[in-house]
Amino acid sequence: MAQMLLDVFYSFGNCLNCFPGSPTLKINSRSFKILRLLGEGGFSYVYLVQDTSTSEELALKKIRCPFGAESVAQAMKEVEAYRLFARTPGIIHAVDHAIATERGGEPGSKTVYVLLPYYRRGNLQDLINANLVNHTAFPERRLMLLFLGVCKALRAMHKYRGAGMERMEMGNGDEEDQQGKGKRNKGGKRVGNVAASAGADDEDEGEQQRPLMEGETPGSGDVKSYAHRDIKPGNIMIDDSGSNPILMDLGSIAPSPIAITSHSLAIATQDTAAEHSTMPYRAPELFDVRTGTVIDTKVDIWSLGCTLYACLVGKSPFEARSDETGGSLSLCVLGGDWRFPDEGIKRTGTSGGMKGKAVDSGANGGSAGDVTISDPIREVVRICLKVEPAERPDIDELIDIVEGVIEELPQEGSL
Repeated sequence: MAQMLLDVFYSFGNCLNCFPGSPTLKINSRSFKILRLLGEGGFSYVYLVQDTSTSEELALKKIRCPFGAESVAQAMKEVEAYRLFARTPGIIHAVDHAIATERGGEPGSKTVYVLLPYYRRGNLQDLINANLVNHTAFPERRLMLLFLGVCKALRAMHKYRGAGMERMEMGNGDEEDQQGKGKRNKGGKRVGNVAASAGADDEDEGEQQRPLMEGETPGSGDVKSYAHRDIKPGNIMIDDSGSNPILMDLGSIAPSPIAITSHSLAIATQDTAAEHSTMPYRAPELFDVRTGTVIDTKVDIWSLGCTLYACLVGKSPFEARSDETGGSLSLCVLGGDWRFPDEGIKRTGTSGGMKGKAVDSGANGGSAGDVTISDPIREVVRICLKVEPAERPDIDELIDIVEGVIEELPQEGSL
């Protein structure tokens, strides 16, 4: 109980530190009322905000950049990723963004603010948690349709083709006004400026012009592959209709493939994965990056398998196995050591009937009660969770497999 109270006070203190003395924030001539904290992690916080003029509700992501230009550049890569996929169904887009220097902050420390759509239904992890609490399960057909939507959104990322889009412009300034320092829009207000009671200074506009990746030429029409690298239930929002998944949190996105040509690159890639890729959903090749290997979009296929398993059982297969055995989660991942709850100590690739039963046992306390899992769905998980990346399907092959599974499943109720 004491620890819970400390956590509450800590989060409340962070909220006050972000917007002391005032519940409002101004971004690029728009004023927003801060309603509540939605979530936090690392150097970022997400708030529910409301436009004071239109009453529109949005999600505001505040990314602290305490290490100067380097951390601002990393945050701006996330903003650029939102621009790249702004017209892609199933991938979240940014409404606006700005860079600010908080008054009283450390020299060189900046904050990037990103306005995003707000989805009232929450994310897939929220639905999983509800299943665990209510001892319910996803209808299989509806779950696989949702999973298919995630796969199709990811395909746009794995096979991105520049569409000649203009860079996302913040504010309403014309081109001439935006060329000089102290940019102003047609209404005379600053572009890219954040004003809060905490105070804000001029943003670093130069960082807004950095490309997502070195050598990237937006709109060239060439196919460029990007890997999300942090696919998990918490990063899959559900739209307001309840039918369509929205892939979010593009801060982990990376070009693909990446040839690991040196030990230093291997270490850097592994460190980046440790920072941006959630451990229970992280592919084995990102735990132990070796010189001479290639890191590609197959990391997302692995994460998709973990995500589907979590929807069926209640947690990542490697969280479940680690909890069961008391062993290291990373060793479970590297060894491909996982199983469905109703399987024996050693997994088998086949079973006798059309369906197997996933039993909620003490060893797998995270499962969603007694649920049945069709063999075709089990096989989707299995083909994604191949330790060797070359043995996993690519995104097109996986989509074909999932569509085939959906055809075999009976019609049923909605999520």
